[in-house]
Amino acid sequence: MLPFPERRLSERQERILKAIIESHISHAAPVASETLVREHALGVSSATVRNEMAELEQAGYIHQPHTSAGRTPSELGYRYFVQRLMEEQRIPRSEQLTIRHQFHQVALAREQWLQLAAAVLARSVHAAAIVSSPQTVECRVKHFETLLMQDGLALLVLVLQEGTVKQQLVQLPEDTSQEDLSRAANRLNALFRGKSRREIATLAETFNPGEDLVQRAVLLLMAQIDALEAVTVYHDGLVELLDQPEFARVERARAIVEVLERPQTMRDLLPVMPAENGVQILIGSENRREWMRECAFVLARYGEAGDVTGVVGILGPLRLSYSVAVPAVRYVSRIMTELLGDTSGRPEPQVPPTSDPP
Repeated sequence: MLPFPERRLSERQERILKAIIESHISHAAPVASETLVREHALGVSSATVRNEMAELEQAGYIHQPHTSAGRTPSELGYRYFVQRLMEEQRIPRSEQLTIRHQFHQVALAREQWLQLAAAVLARSVHAAAIVSSPQTVECRVKHFETLLMQDGLALLVLVLQEGTVKQQLVQLPEDTSQEDLSRAANRLNALFRGKSRREIATLAETFNPGEDLVQRAVLLLMAQIDALEAVTVYHDGLVELLDQPEFARVERARAIVEVLERPQTMRDLLPVMPAENGVQILIGSENRREWMRECAFVLARYGEAGDVTGVVGILGPLRLSYSVAVPAVRYVSRIMTELLGDTSGRPEPQVPPTSDPP
């Protein structure tokens, strides 16, 4: 994160900086003192505004693209704005209810609600939205079944706590019956429920040969899941993003398209998010890649810290509408946390209410 100055600007400087940023976000053009006086109730003359703008420029909050042009916000100016000046736009109650209804219509189809999250965010902010699939630190057992297919062969169906279903064929002694498999599964389900592979492997239990065979099959499948599970990233709003003047240059547009259309690249770019709830804003050089220096991310985790989590976020230009993006990302991450709790069968986590609850 950018170094943030301890000294606050004067009240008048804060009003002027806020007006510059809001005007630049709306019009994507350098802002002149006359524009500020005309469009914002600052209560001072153009000369006074010019003097304050000169001080803001000297302090690094704004800069002048070229002589005789107006001013545009710097990264530091945006950081000051989002931390001290931004007024979040409340999501109307009717819109909250509509969004919630859309999610609950597809609540049991995980891929659909991940795609819906990206679409809702992109539509709300008119920027690109990214949503990563929920991942576990280690997969944990919710339930499993063993079904005899033919002599010497069974199907293991494993349901994980986050809702994923995996299956695998298992070789058995030819005299194994479905009754043997069901009896072993009933006992082991009670022992394995909610546990990771390592926890199962260290259980101080004695298993009969049939139970031992099923246990080893479960552990093998869980090991494969832990090793191969990959984050899937969904996105929406690419057209809206490329409509922004900041991405009019072909090379910059190509970089955006390349990243959003290549899942592995996008997975690598997802920043390490803090475990606790909350929205994180990354501005310009706070991002890790050179091409992202003209971009801003607004991101939040969904799910339960230390267990099953994913990331939702907005990618836009530096002049992203932060006051819209922040509450939108927070609200969508809240709904997804609830959905993830519902589909995984665990109690719903406690999420702080929004200022305008549905």
